[in-house]
Amino acid sequence: MAESVDTGDLLARAARGDDDAWREIVARYQRLVYATVWGFRLAPEDAEDVFQETFLRLHRHAARLRNPAGLARWIALTARRLCLDHLERRRVRGEIQMADDYIDPAPEASEQLERLERAQAIREALALLSPRCRVLLEHLYFRAEPLSYRDIARVLDMPVGSIGPTRARCLESLLRKLEQAPAGISAGDSGVRSGSRPIGGAP
Repeated sequence: MAESVDTGDLLARAARGDDDAWREIVARYQRLVYATVWGFRLAPEDAEDVFQETFLRLHRHAARLRNPAGLARWIALTARRLCLDHLERRRVRGEIQMADDYIDPAPEASEQLERLERAQAIREALALLSPRCRVLLEHLYFRAEPLSYRDIARVLDMPVGSIGPTRARCLESLLRKLEQAPAGISAGDSGVRSGSRPIGGAP
């Protein structure tokens, strides 16, 4: 399936039972779910249960979701509520003394959610770029250890001197995709700039 499939079309197909669409949705949003669940420090088996239940609930409600632009927030909030429900059940069973310390794993839960949404928006915008731009930007900004220009030139089979201008064009294209996003996330909100290290909060 092409990575540039519109989220609304993808969700509509998934609601009709299209297995390919469901696999694409999971591939797009699994990192968002894991990042949300990770903050609650659940045991691996519990985290996996929450992950599966999040997408199961999406499966149940897909036909009723009227705002595809809000899908990332819906998924993140659903995962968060499931984590809180899980911790409350453990508290009731006496498995943990208090759940209070787990209610907001980050100092500001709303800010954490916004960061996750920005990261998801950047991932979706990257998926809409040409393969060459996507690979170039991923190697430059979305690796734990970014590649050198020399290594990137070898990977992409392009002159070292053309990487800078190509990077600038690809970043401008990424900025336009973000500005056009239905969710209304602006380039400034996303942390994307046209400088040498333009992307903050990388997914």
